[in-house]
Amino acid sequence: MNSVVYVPFVKGKENDIKAVGSLAKSIREITKPLIETMPINPEEPAIGEHVHKFCRYIKKHAPLGDVLVDFYGLLPDALMPDGTNAILFGYSLLRGFGRQVTPVYGFDRNDNLWPQLGKIIAGFGKGFAFRLGRDDLVDYLFDETWGAIVERSGEMGLQESSVDLILDFGSLSGLDSEEIKETVVSFLFHNPRAKFYRSIIVSSSSALKTVGEIEQDHMTEVTRHELHLWSELWNDMPGDVKPIYGDYGVIHPDFSDAGPNQNMNAKIRYTVGDKILYFRGHGLRRPKKDYEQYYALARQVVTDDRYRKRKFSYGDTYLDNCARGQIKPGTPSTWILADMSHHMTYVAQQVDRLVAQFALLSSEVTPTALLEEI
Repeated sequence: MNSVVYVPFVKGKENDIKAVGSLAKSIREITKPLIETMPINPEEPAIGEHVHKFCRYIKKHAPLGDVLVDFYGLLPDALMPDGTNAILFGYSLLRGFGRQVTPVYGFDRNDNLWPQLGKIIAGFGKGFAFRLGRDDLVDYLFDETWGAIVERSGEMGLQESSVDLILDFGSLSGLDSEEIKETVVSFLFHNPRAKFYRSIIVSSSSALKTVGEIEQDHMTEVTRHELHLWSELWNDMPGDVKPIYGDYGVIHPDFSDAGPNQNMNAKIRYTVGDKILYFRGHGLRRPKKDYEQYYALARQVVTDDRYRKRKFSYGDTYLDNCARGQIKPGTPSTWILADMSHHMTYVAQQVDRLVAQFALLSSEVTPTALLEEI
């Protein structure tokens, strides 16, 4: 992953995955999206269709470029109708589709799968990623977590150079970024061999779970604290242990689509500098009429002096077309595609620029000032 500067975490819904497929070749060369399954919606068919649909979406909408895939939303012991573990089946199905991916797995799951995962990993030939959560990164568990990484790597026949470490802190709401920074530094310094791993990805999110606290028909700016956290880590860590930036795009880490949401509001999320701009409309109780408000919301975005113009990304083209009334107003799911397309394009370019600037940083320029540049 030497050329990768950005790992966006992408929910395994169709339009979210389409956003990955919308990225320009130059952006895909420096990104490695992590696509994760959603939990099964009670209203959906059985698990077999859930797994097949997820894999088909990846094959159809993100057929090219490196991706990490995590069957995160499945229960650890979920079984297909024939009794095969659903996670193992999913990876085998992707391989059968000819889609080579990097498998992702964590320690809070089914320990019986590790030996079989090793065979799947070898078949893909794309290495492997350990996904570590907050529970794995408590200071008194550092020895245990590192021991498990070493033990499972050996069990699967993996060298450090083919292993990614994902330090996933999820939502930053209510958390102290300084404490997270200290945790990351302490964890990595706890093992002098950390520098030999293929990559170390630090991911978190400031995305809002709801827009309920934003006044209707107004815009609010939310600071991307995850960008500041990564910047401080990158500038404080030694040259051989530089973290890769990860985030959840504009989607809250705990997003769920289970059941109808009667309180859903129209919104467009637009990333600029170290902010996500939330353009909130009002309720969507009457789709045919209430969806029309997306025209006005799109006009607000494209008339903001921070709008990046229509050719910047698929999402920016969609915004401009909507603002001009040249397309239908769209739905919440199609706006996820547009919002995520812009976000991933913007952030990949931003982080790529920042890495180059950090290397030449002078005492007169602070990293914070660079993050705020548009």
